[in-house]
Amino acid sequence: MEGLFNQVMTQLSVVIPVYNESSLVEELIRRVTINVKKITEDFEIIIVDDGSKDQTWELIGKEAKKENRVKGVKFSRNFGHHYAITAGLHTSTGDWVVVMDGDLQDRPEVIPDLYSKAQSGFDVVFVSRKNRPESIGYRILQRVYYSLLNKMSGMDFDSKQANFSIISRKVVEGFKMFPENARFYGSVIKWLGFSRGFIEADHGVRFSGSPSYTFRKRINLARDVIIAFSDRPLRFITTIGASMAIISLFLVFIIVFRYMIYGFSVEGWASIVVAIFLCSGIILTQLGIIGIYIGSIFREVKSRPLYVIAETIGK
Repeated sequence: MEGLFNQVMTQLSVVIPVYNESSLVEELIRRVTINVKKITEDFEIIIVDDGSKDQTWELIGKEAKKENRVKGVKFSRNFGHHYAITAGLHTSTGDWVVVMDGDLQDRPEVIPDLYSKAQSGFDVVFVSRKNRPESIGYRILQRVYYSLLNKMSGMDFDSKQANFSIISRKVVEGFKMFPENARFYGSVIKWLGFSRGFIEADHGVRFSGSPSYTFRKRINLARDVIIAFSDRPLRFITTIGASMAIISLFLVFIIVFRYMIYGFSVEGWASIVVAIFLCSGIILTQLGIIGIYIGSIFREVKSRPLYVIAETIGK
């Protein structure tokens, strides 16, 4: 994974994953370059193309010819947003590394504030988004999503924070030690610890195009985070199983008591059928959750590479 670029250290790296963003690559690099130059001239911008189907890669190459501090990494196919972030961190050389999304909702104008906050003694600084342009319905769904994610994963994710952040080189080196296939940038950074701060900044508006990160992808990501970092689902289904056993034992005592007092009679066939379907559903759900964990183990033991790089741009 390492050694893709000349490993001479730079002061600041900016890692940006993109997917089918040909309409904004030029504007993205222009605004990032302007704002990073407010901090230092010693920087690199690493654009990771996550298997785009449009002209994104060609435009990255065009921009790299204009600015030699722009570097590109192209995946052989679409591996996923957080795998692209991983590749960017693996190839970064900066003492400090900014991670941001490529749709310009993470505003490059915030980068100097991130860097300034980090210099006050933090190894990790995230951006808490305010004045978000999403609808009320979307924000409610997002809060529900993060609430369930926090409860099931045992971690404390802030719905106002996404990937926009700056981390020190020692945090990057800690991140690179993670071999797991399940990838979620935020959860790994939380697990690593280190001193952590945040700044508030207005949430930008998407420059052009439509989001490729669907609700289904968010659900799959939440599942991977929960399975990778917590055994709470297993404990939860164990609790359900034990509760069902206690309830069943209580019902047995009731049946025996009724038999001793009133004599045996056949009744309640509807409730029996409902109980059978309920128990069957619970058992199948429990087996499904166990199966997900087994599937995760299966993916890990195969030890396949996290991603495959087809091309690179930059020295």
